[in-house]
Amino acid sequence: MDATPDTWRWIWLTIAAVLITGEMFVVGTFILIPFGLSASVAMVMAFFGAPLLIDWIVFVGLGSLLFSIFWKKSRASMAAMKSPPGAGHDRLIGVLGRTLETIPADPAESGLIKVGGEEWRAISDVGPISSGSTVEIMEIRGTRVVVRATSEQGSK
Repeated sequence: MDATPDTWRWIWLTIAAVLITGEMFVVGTFILIPFGLSASVAMVMAFFGAPLLIDWIVFVGLGSLLFSIFWKKSRASMAAMKSPPGAGHDRLIGVLGRTLETIPADPAESGLIKVGGEEWRAISDVGPISSGSTVEIMEIRGTRVVVRATSEQGSK
């Protein structure tokens, strides 16, 4: 296909429209928009009579530059949305606490523990744990913590 410089104006317009529209279907990645913008710049340059080689250099060069900028900003915003350490219920795993009630050996029954300033219903998989014992939280099951007795001193 032998495209004239006049044809390339419309080719760049089509490329820009496809890439910019395609970005709407690739949510949150900003992969296509940088090259859509660079194709728009190449189209404007083609309308002003720039040679095809210059249009391609602008398309690839500006697109790559914008892509790296958008990629860094996208990754930074994604990292900011993640939960910070110590957020959510996983923050309790490995933490020591003190039993306020005896925790029976039967996993169907629970006792009460205090961790920091919070009280949690607790179950034991390894046997009964008496009131006043120090326990370590092993996992979270729904609204209950699974604990085991430990000899270390926990929070009161």
